[in-house]
Amino acid sequence: MLMKRILLIIVISFFFGNISFAQFGQNKVMYERFNFDVYKTPHFEIYNYLNDDTAIHGLGQLSERWYLRHMAIFNDTLSQSPIILYNNTTDFRQTTVISGSIGVGTGGVTEGFRSRVVIPVMASNKETDHVLGHEMVHVFQYNLVRENDSLSFQSLGNIPLWFIEGTAEFLSIGPMDNRTAMWMRDAVINDDVPSIKKMTRNMYKYFPYRYGHAFMSFISGVWGDDIIQPYYYVSLKYGIEHATKLLFNISTDSLSTLWENSIKSQFSEFLTDTVAPNGALMYNDKNGGEINLSPVISPDGKQVIFLSNRDVINIDILLANTETKKITGKLTSTVKKTHIDDFNYIEDAGSWSPDGKKYVFSTFSQGTNVLLVVDIENSRIKTEKEITLKNIDYISNPEWSPDGKHILFNGLVKGKSDLYLYNLESEQITQLTNDYYSDLQPSWSTDGSEIAFISDRGKDTDLEKHIFGTYKLCVYNLKTTQILVYDFLPKANIYSPQYSPTDSSLYFLSNADGFRNLYKYHLHTGEIFKLTKLATGITGITDLAPAFSVSSESGEVVYTHYAKGKYSIYKAKPSDFLNIPVDPILTNFDAEYLPPGKTRIVNIVQNNLDVHPSQPKDSFEFNNYKAKFELEYIGSSGVGVGYSSYGTYASGGVSALFSDMLKYHQIYAMLQINGEVYDFGGQLAYLNMKKRLFWGASFYHFPYRAMYWTPKIDYTEDSVALYVDSYQLMRVFEENLSVFSQYPISSKLRLEGGVSYSHYSFRVDSINNYFMGGYNIGQTKTEVDAPPSYDIERAYIAFVGDNTTFGLTSPMDGYRYRFQIDQMIDAITVTGLSLDYRKYYFKKPLGFAFRAMHYGRYGDDQNLLYPIYVGNDYLVRGYNYSAFSKSYESYVEDRLDINRLTGSKIFVVNAEIRYPFTGPKRFALIKSGMFFSDIVLFLDGGVSWYNNTVPWNKNSDIRYFWNPNPNYHTPVYSAGVSLRINLFGYMVLEPYIAKPFQLQNVPFTTGFIISGGGF
Repeated sequence: MLMKRILLIIVISFFFGNISFAQFGQNKVMYERFNFDVYKTPHFEIYNYLNDDTAIHGLGQLSERWYLRHMAIFNDTLSQSPIILYNNTTDFRQTTVISGSIGVGTGGVTEGFRSRVVIPVMASNKETDHVLGHEMVHVFQYNLVRENDSLSFQSLGNIPLWFIEGTAEFLSIGPMDNRTAMWMRDAVINDDVPSIKKMTRNMYKYFPYRYGHAFMSFISGVWGDDIIQPYYYVSLKYGIEHATKLLFNISTDSLSTLWENSIKSQFSEFLTDTVAPNGALMYNDKNGGEINLSPVISPDGKQVIFLSNRDVINIDILLANTETKKITGKLTSTVKKTHIDDFNYIEDAGSWSPDGKKYVFSTFSQGTNVLLVVDIENSRIKTEKEITLKNIDYISNPEWSPDGKHILFNGLVKGKSDLYLYNLESEQITQLTNDYYSDLQPSWSTDGSEIAFISDRGKDTDLEKHIFGTYKLCVYNLKTTQILVYDFLPKANIYSPQYSPTDSSLYFLSNADGFRNLYKYHLHTGEIFKLTKLATGITGITDLAPAFSVSSESGEVVYTHYAKGKYSIYKAKPSDFLNIPVDPILTNFDAEYLPPGKTRIVNIVQNNLDVHPSQPKDSFEFNNYKAKFELEYIGSSGVGVGYSSYGTYASGGVSALFSDMLKYHQIYAMLQINGEVYDFGGQLAYLNMKKRLFWGASFYHFPYRAMYWTPKIDYTEDSVALYVDSYQLMRVFEENLSVFSQYPISSKLRLEGGVSYSHYSFRVDSINNYFMGGYNIGQTKTEVDAPPSYDIERAYIAFVGDNTTFGLTSPMDGYRYRFQIDQMIDAITVTGLSLDYRKYYFKKPLGFAFRAMHYGRYGDDQNLLYPIYVGNDYLVRGYNYSAFSKSYESYVEDRLDINRLTGSKIFVVNAEIRYPFTGPKRFALIKSGMFFSDIVLFLDGGVSWYNNTVPWNKNSDIRYFWNPNPNYHTPVYSAGVSLRINLFGYMVLEPYIAKPFQLQNVPFTTGFIISGGGF
């Protein structure tokens, strides 16, 4: 019985004895259950829940159209390639197909193992078409890797991101693009056209989509579009350096020079007839951030609300005074409520109430869009109202009516983008438009009688053929419900129309001259005037991002100007603008041509983009979705066989993941051996993610080995002495059955729970090697008596919160907490309690971090397990083995007993100051695009104890002395500095130097931690 008890304690301590360091992380919440069907086309299976035959048929036609275009470049075919389609971006963020979180700006994702395209229906027909075409390029890229025996997914590491994304942009847009051309002009102006090496090494500065687009346009323009596939293939196999030499007979340095000269030659001629931004500079990287977007000026022109990355780690909604330029408030604090997940800072802006006392904008909450009304009177920002609009899948660009009674917005329902009106008093919704055109960016006339918006309603749109033209200026009359389409500036796009204070004119943005300038249309005379002649343009991050606004009283205009790779905000009076007359039927897009310009050879891509083939409708069919497991991934750790004096051994393993197409159901299987036949282990796990409450079950059998050596002398029958190497090989076999679950309350809060049953059994083998005269003369191996088996049952429940924002290596802002209780019964009875709270504050450039944590074991067997050591480097730094070794090198009167740092319970507090050391220029002391690190100043403290009492109880075995006391547990403290290094996102390394205050004769000690980024 004593042997059983000892083994029980050893084994349980091994599996459960160490502190379970708290698991955090924000949640991807599946707020809704989507009932998918399958729409089959000749080459695709589109998984969707649109419930609109016209809309899904159109997407099927677009998919087949893109297939033909890309097949012409890649010379490859696809069969039943999956497309997972979500009704809107809010639903898309809940996808189970992609395991990680989906960022606000993500338009689509292509998963590599089964080439699943995962996209939402966008607010615009054109954007949906473009995203579909872009992601389908990745399908062909992955397919080439998967179908070629000489390539593997590791081959993708040979190709830089700008190559992959640039190819997708070029094949889905072509050699003309207003936005990419704007970025290239900016690079020429600032003499910063990057080489291939610079683009590869510094993708944070040289945006892969834009620079990659321009580069692939240059390559295909010089060598022909049919060079794209071989260049991609050879680069996969040998790297871009070798592919360049093989296909172009030049080095990448020489190719970089050709590309740089072509960029400068192409765009320099367009820079001569431009002028500086009009008006006064308001916010740039000096008093705002590098990104200052979507400015919305108040009705009286005295305040402005805009988006900015002023504090580097967040995009915030800021309130500022236009006269003093002082930032007076932050609306983002209202978004950080636990039930609000995020807000759309890419293609959205809010609106002031007519009296300038309130502001409305859209947020993501509980799986839907919510209009958030905040009171900003006297700069005291507080939430006044949250408006949930039923049956509207997606909301953008809310606009407060001049009478203050309605909110106008663009809504997306089942793939249709229309205009809606919400009555603040009756809470009723009125749908203003109802068709398959994309109606976007609505704004009120000053008298409230008309609504200006943009739409693809022009003559160049053919909905039956699924051809979507440019955005036209449209006006909706609320009295007659008639829509007037202004068909001027042919083939140019119109963006963000807004009325002047007198309703006599409409301001708008357009690429009519190949740039992106501000225009004004006189409603009574039909005259058009160009107000700016900028070398780059007035723009947000995307084409549809709001980039300017007009004060309804003063007529002042605030706008976002892109230059030097940054977004700045200007304010201008009407008299500050140029007012250049423009012929309404003339446009010129020469400035949009990417290098090498119009002189391209083998122009397959553009020719195919101009053709819009359709498939016969009877080649498409509807099917019900049926979950079917298919192999997702299989991997191996290798196989090895060896022989020694202990016997023959094998080592190796294989694992596999199976799932259905939507990854609602996943099965993980693993087999592994590390020793003899008894050392086979395996696991089978199932995960169900079909509902918001997801759960799983697991069964595994794992063997664990331990060997003990004892030399001895034995004798033969002839009394000849034999030297015997005697080994006791003990195997512990664990069979575990567990069920676990999580319920995400929001993206920041969740409940966790689980139960498990473990059975432990033993096998002991005695191995004796006999030696005579130094020679091995034989071996015996016998199974001997082993301790009896035993069982342990365990259950736990936890409440977890996390709204942190990360810096370079660690959380810099927000909070984390985890409150957990668990219970072990049967062979041993212990109750575990974990209380862990962490708070972070970011005051640029410093981060301040604080943690208070208690972990304790309670119950009859609380002290049987291996004790917890509060001097662990993850708890209180400076009390490691090296520190105590130094302490025992010299005499000290009040020496700290290492046993006083152990216990069944601990309480720890930590404080850190985190200073970004190397990283992005605006964030870190030393600029680096590859090496991210923080310098950390820390102060740690902690105490351990055994008694089943609170630490401040007089009966506790704790005394709060500064100097150690041999009769009590006393707190220990340390202070020091560390360098926290982000190892390319895989792990965080942290060497440190610390002063352990309770080791009085140790001036300092060092340590090394491998973690996920501090506490």
